Amino acid sequence: RTKGLGVIEPSLVETYGITGPNARGSGIARDIRKDSPYLVYDQLDFSIITATEGDAFARTWVRYQEMRQSIDLIRQMLRKMPQDGPFFTKLPNVLHWKIPAGQTYLRAECTRGEYGFYMVSDGSEFPRRVCVRGPSYTHAVALMERLSVGCNISDTAGLMVSLHTYPPEIER
Repeated sequence: RTKGLGVIEPSLVETYGITGPNARGSGIARDIRKDSPYLVYDQLDFSIITATEGDAFARTWVRYQEMRQSIDLIRQMLRKMPQDGPFFTKLPNVLHWKIPAGQTYLRAECTRGEYGFYMVSDGSEFPRRVCVRGPSYTHAVALMERLSVGCNISDTAGLMVSLHTYPPEIER
C-alpha cells in the first residue's frame, strides 16, 4: 500500500531542503556523518543507504536498514573503546564558561535528518541568540501539502508516518 505513495522526486530534495532518510529514500546519497564527519564517524566503516523509488515504502526501508546498520556501528564503537579508564571524569561547570564573541553553525545527522544549531555570542557568559533547526517542519508542513494532493484520505496517515516527523518539533 505504501509503494508509489508520496513520491519525492530528487529535484524536490534540494528545493525543500529535505535531509536524512527522506532524502536518501529518493536516491540522494548524503549523510553528514560521511560528508562532514564528527566525533568518531570518520573511524567507522559504514555506507550511505539509499533507495531510488522516493515513495513511502522506500523511506521506511531506508530507516529499517539504518536501524540495522546502527547496531553494527555500536558494535564497532564498543570494539574501539579503550579497555582502561578513566571511566568517570569531572565535567567543567558550563555555567561559568565565557563564550567567545562571534557566530557559528553546527549540524548533526539525527534519526529524522539534519539538525542545525546556530549560535551568536557577544563574548559574555550566555549566548545572545541560539536557533535550532530540525527537519520535521520542512518534512511535514511543506512536503505534506505537496505530497497529499490527489492522495486518498486513508493514505494520509501512512504518508505522514513515512516522513517520520515529530509534532513538538513542528510547533514552535
